[in-house]
Amino acid sequence: MPSNGSGDTMHGFLGSKADFWWDMTLTTETIVVAAFVTGFVFARRHQGFKHQKAMLVATVLVTAWLAMYVAQQMIAGISGFDGPETIKYAVYLPIIIFHSLVSTLAVLLSAYQIYSGFKWSRVQGPDKVLTGRGASRHRKLGKVTLLAYLASVSTAYMVYFMLFVLYAPLHSPEYGMGESIGVVTAIAAFAGGAILAGAAWLSRKARVAAPGS
Repeated sequence: MPSNGSGDTMHGFLGSKADFWWDMTLTTETIVVAAFVTGFVFARRHQGFKHQKAMLVATVLVTAWLAMYVAQQMIAGISGFDGPETIKYAVYLPIIIFHSLVSTLAVLLSAYQIYSGFKWSRVQGPDKVLTGRGASRHRKLGKVTLLAYLASVSTAYMVYFMLFVLYAPLHSPEYGMGESIGVVTAIAAFAGGAILAGAAWLSRKARVAAPGS
């Protein structure tokens, strides 16, 4: 939905030819990966409570990242590749397909890991630790999840660079705040409801799960 040029245009803020929503999506994904890395560091240091809090924050950020991506697609639309056809089919499309697949895997794994962390963690002494038969799987999948997010953000930067720096369009798309606010409000309401519902379900599962189950 192009802006009418009335002065409320939403330019990108990263200095490229990208629009506001592309820059928001890339920035949000970067913050998401930083949160997951922080949580992974806490896990390696056996700081269970800090690890769990960091992962919960990262999950909320993942929801925000998905909201930014949906907003980008609904408001700005899909950006076409302006580079050579050979580069498009030999490099760009394989990268973006891999990015889509690994991003989907990362989101699914993180959802399972949140559930697994609540189910198999117990308070022991001053901290929280993993126990039971699911502990080993949680640790192994945690490493896979982190690698998936690192691959996702790396390929996101590659796609961004190819679209808006290396083969940048002549003009940046511009979108007004008034055109965007309705979509963002609807997405935020849905995301907030999903987070609350998920948190309530996970809390209930954590209370009823028996230590030896």
